[in-house]
Amino acid sequence: MKRIFIISLLIFSIVTLTNAQQSTAGVSVKYALEPLQGKKMSNSKYDDYMMYASGRYQIYINSEAQKVAVVNITTKAEVLSWGAGESNEYTKFDPHFFVPDYKNFPVVLMLEEVIDGSSNGQHVILMDKGQAYYCGFINLAADKGEGTSITKYLQINMKAGVMSFTFSSDANIFSWENYEIYKGKDISFELDTQKAKEGLKPTASSAYKLTSNTGNYPAPEEKLDNKTGDKQAPKADTYSW
Repeated sequence: MKRIFIISLLIFSIVTLTNAQQSTAGVSVKYALEPLQGKKMSNSKYDDYMMYASGRYQIYINSEAQKVAVVNITTKAEVLSWGAGESNEYTKFDPHFFVPDYKNFPVVLMLEEVIDGSSNGQHVILMDKGQAYYCGFINLAADKGEGTSITKYLQINMKAGVMSFTFSSDANIFSWENYEIYKGKDISFELDTQKAKEGLKPTASSAYKLTSNTGNYPAPEEKLDNKTGDKQAPKADTYSW
């Protein structure tokens, strides 16, 4: 009897696990803005950074220096160290976290560039499976003249590993790329989480297309020599904390 019970319990566990996997395999995951309280760091590697915790990640952000680091809580490894380049005293980072309605799915960090109270666009960082990736810059703002954040009009969803970024249909979205105003329904992006290093890209149906490399660009792993066409190894960004 005991042996039959153990076998039955084992079969039940396998069936339950299989059903759980099937129930999330094709599920459509919705994301929502989650206000996180930051903690000012001191006496550590990240002095003067604000630390935010989300899922299995600790995110350290220095708004004034425009730098960010992501640490895997489990392994204690720093999985991303990124900065916007030469800091501008007039530019600050304002972080916005989009979290999924299912556990263990990717977390999206939108680092908004704010200049004198006006939004200059969003740096997109994806945290997935214990790693973190810089996925590009969206140089859009809402309401021309005011330059408010697009995050209040943004919807993020994911299915089959592909994230879609869409906007409220009637929102007025201003492009710093070409100084045009678009309706939210005419702009959309997608991000393949399996190819996160390729970056965020406008969808085929998006009316918003780029005219140069100053807009929604990924952080490439390699660059082409313009003279020879030969591939060059990327230079890693190094910063002094």
